[in-house]
Amino acid sequence: MATVSVIAFSFLLTTALSAPVKYEDPAMTLFRGEDFHIMLPSLSFEVTFRNRSVPRLGDVFLLRGGIVVHSRAKLNHHLSHLIIDAVGEGDEGVYTVKDLENPEDIVRLKLIVRDCSNEQIIKYGDNYHIPLLGVTPPITLEYRPSAVEANQTSRPALVLLTSTGLSRDGYQGRISVNERYVTLRTVTGADEGSYSVRDAEGDIQRKECLNVKEHHNFVTLPLGKTLKINLILNSSLVHLYYSPEKDPTPHLLLDKGEFTSALTDLGLEDRLILDGSWVYLESVKGADVGEFKITDILGFTVSSIHLVLQPYKLESLYVAIIAMLGLLVFLLLVCLLSCLIKVKKRAKRAAALKKIAQDSGKEDEGDAFRQVVKNITKLSDDSKHSQADNTEKSQSTETAAAYSERCC
Repeated sequence: MATVSVIAFSFLLTTALSAPVKYEDPAMTLFRGEDFHIMLPSLSFEVTFRNRSVPRLGDVFLLRGGIVVHSRAKLNHHLSHLIIDAVGEGDEGVYTVKDLENPEDIVRLKLIVRDCSNEQIIKYGDNYHIPLLGVTPPITLEYRPSAVEANQTSRPALVLLTSTGLSRDGYQGRISVNERYVTLRTVTGADEGSYSVRDAEGDIQRKECLNVKEHHNFVTLPLGKTLKINLILNSSLVHLYYSPEKDPTPHLLLDKGEFTSALTDLGLEDRLILDGSWVYLESVKGADVGEFKITDILGFTVSSIHLVLQPYKLESLYVAIIAMLGLLVFLLLVCLLSCLIKVKKRAKRAAALKKIAQDSGKEDEGDAFRQVVKNITKLSDDSKHSQADNTEKSQSTETAAAYSERCC
């Protein structure tokens, strides 16, 4: 069995190696309006072009016998390159450079032209304005979706607005034109792509691309407040998903205007309310922190709301009351400490007096103690008398001064 497998593998390998290899022409991608340079080893080479959009036309000569024979091409000053000015969709295709002296010396270049050299970023649901300055009316508006613009530019564009003012199905009432702008109202993710504006002669005068971005909102709420979610579209046209912060798995909460059973599992029942194009989450909790994402029925993201809870903070009145209570407690502690110090001092004095009283039983020391007490009493009486005399003198002086003022 192993021998058969080896033989079969060898046969397949030999077949693959012996099969002719198909090489693709090298491709160059340019944005609309850029110049395409084709290198010429000498003027003896001839250059032809096969249009990608209209291959049945065959090869068209651009350079022949050292002379430019097509209006889209020109030689540079050094005669080293053939230049195609300001490429557009009509220049997409294969360019062949052939040496007439050596017919086997052939170089093929594939040119791809991209529309999106100018891009506008518009948020979902906003209006998209394309300037018409310098464009001769009546205009024609054409559109290519993003996938077509990136990979299939040779396909014809969709005509959204004709020169007679008729709009394509699904765009009635969304497209308006004035002297300055053509406006596409309420853009969605399905409107992403390239837009071309043709003038009265049918020539493309404007080429722009639309990139639709979702709305990003970061909401910080205190505990117990209400979260307001704007669906932007009608509730029957959207899906609302919720991803908790601890578990990033998205949970479908609202499906085309109807709440799902996930509300009960997530503890949102009776707190999530739908009112028109708004959804309200009442009495937010710490477990509600996470992301709420809104998508349309095609899967494009409309908006993302990131909920964060505000750290708990006391009211200023409560803070003032607590500060006052703290000050009062501090003052009471100071008073208590002062009282303790005084009590300790009194206790020391009492102990000293008690010791002196105990020692007063001795005759000599008793006489000395009584003499000290007499001296202290005498000094105290003298101090009281001096204070009384000073008070009387000051009062008599004030009376005399008052009498003199009256007499004057």
